[in-house]
Amino acid sequence: MAEQPRRRRERERLLALSFCRADLLFELNVDRKVEYVLGATEIMLGKHNSDLLGENFLNIIHSDDQQLTTQMLDSANHKGRLDDVRSSLNGIHNTKIPVIFSGYRVPDFDNHFFLALKVDNKRAGFGKLTKLEKDKDSGLLEVESFAQSAAQRVSSFINAGGEAQVSLVKLNHLDDLLTKVGATDKKKLLGEIGKVLNDHSIGGDTASRIDGESFSFVHSHEVDAIDINDQIEKLAVNIHPDGKQVEAISNTLDVDGAGMSEEQVTRALIYTMQNFCENESSVKQTSISQILNTLMTNTVDNVTYIKDIIKKRDLDIHFMPIVHLSGGYVHHFEGLLRLRGDRSDESPFNYVRLAEEVNIICDLDMSVIKKTIDHIYSYKKKGFIPPIAVNLSGQSLSNEAFMDQLHLILRNSPDIAGQLMFEITESAKINDLPKVNNLLQNIRTMGFEVCLDDFGAGAASFDYINALDVDGVKFDGPVIKRAYASERGHDLLRAMSNMCHHLNIHTIAEMIEDAPMAEHMQKSGIDYGQGWYFGKAVADPLQFKHMFDYSKR
Repeated sequence: MAEQPRRRRERERLLALSFCRADLLFELNVDRKVEYVLGATEIMLGKHNSDLLGENFLNIIHSDDQQLTTQMLDSANHKGRLDDVRSSLNGIHNTKIPVIFSGYRVPDFDNHFFLALKVDNKRAGFGKLTKLEKDKDSGLLEVESFAQSAAQRVSSFINAGGEAQVSLVKLNHLDDLLTKVGATDKKKLLGEIGKVLNDHSIGGDTASRIDGESFSFVHSHEVDAIDINDQIEKLAVNIHPDGKQVEAISNTLDVDGAGMSEEQVTRALIYTMQNFCENESSVKQTSISQILNTLMTNTVDNVTYIKDIIKKRDLDIHFMPIVHLSGGYVHHFEGLLRLRGDRSDESPFNYVRLAEEVNIICDLDMSVIKKTIDHIYSYKKKGFIPPIAVNLSGQSLSNEAFMDQLHLILRNSPDIAGQLMFEITESAKINDLPKVNNLLQNIRTMGFEVCLDDFGAGAASFDYINALDVDGVKFDGPVIKRAYASERGHDLLRAMSNMCHHLNIHTIAEMIEDAPMAEHMQKSGIDYGQGWYFGKAVADPLQFKHMFDYSKR
């Protein structure tokens, strides 16, 4: 009789140890029906343990992750175990509860699967659905949403014993075909392409439209990318006779994500998709690990390059005119960073982003400011030019040492007050807005204007304009294009412009491409315009001296 209490005690000890690691424990039979369950099912699922017995385990999984979970369990049947894979439970009121689960198949228990599930507190908040951005025509994920979702899903798929791949698909002549079909057929074709890619992807919703003709999807190694190409080409032929010109070309890489963080896989996927869009033959690597190695090597080289630029101030400033829409004169220039030497044709944008990531953006911003001030003094000797605005990242504004140095430079340069301006970018979020606002007001009282760049691009814009006293705002390019394309966009832009004028803030529209667009912006209440219609960025601002208003000197 003493043996029974001892065994009971041993079972209790094993259960206690199990719950150190898990919130729920399941035993599934070969049909994946629940044979046994322990844990907080009433709190999490709204059901008592006994109510779940005999239920299909997939009914407990949130609908977004049912296909992914099925694929992982199928893969685990061969491997015999699952190691820290991610999924989501279907919680009370259809809430999505992110979980990590592990388990193994036990031959001695009729090949039943034993699973331990733990709520993943590091992911989206408990019970909240994570919103992913999608392309409205194809229904496929936008690039960044795809990269994040794909990285998470392939990591779980690999941990379940699966072999994952990513295929990049270029549909040559698709853009031409879409111009020949009506809006209904266009939406139908893109929707059908999206369905083919999603249906063959891991989790059933892990595909992306990268640009007009480029797509990507992650899938198991059992999916034949050539077969997918054939299916898509047939869809094009079925929609229009000229669809036979559409040619699908794909490039498939192994996602050997073992040992990589999801962030690393995400970065590697985005890098790969960007390269593929520029030139589908430029992707020479055969696996994501090779891509990551290339990316890391490039990052080290690029950081060294940026530091060298900063040390030697070996950079150029090009000047892009910002024009008064009713007066037609150059109100001021935006001073833009340009690279020298064999990188002069490259966009500085990625280097600026990298400088932010590795925390050297303050030094780069300061180099640009000093270089611009040198130009201002140089042109003062030649005669009049309008003011020049330079970009300041949120990181620089939040850095006390940087702001102290900037204040010292400006105090020692009172003769260029009114000739140097600053544009605050949203590329790095400002955390302490009241503190930054105090610093900006010191700059403004010395005679240096401050503007908000990329206004309207996100919710943070309104936080900024509410907390920061500024002289102007520049509306983001996509906001301007939407305003030009629709009556609703026009009304929204006009309302925002009126709001700014009420606050005594002038307004700038960027990406103005032609005269009708400039006229439209003026009718929307915008004060100034910037874009190729007025002129591209040039090395010598005096090329625009015929547009200077010398009464402003």
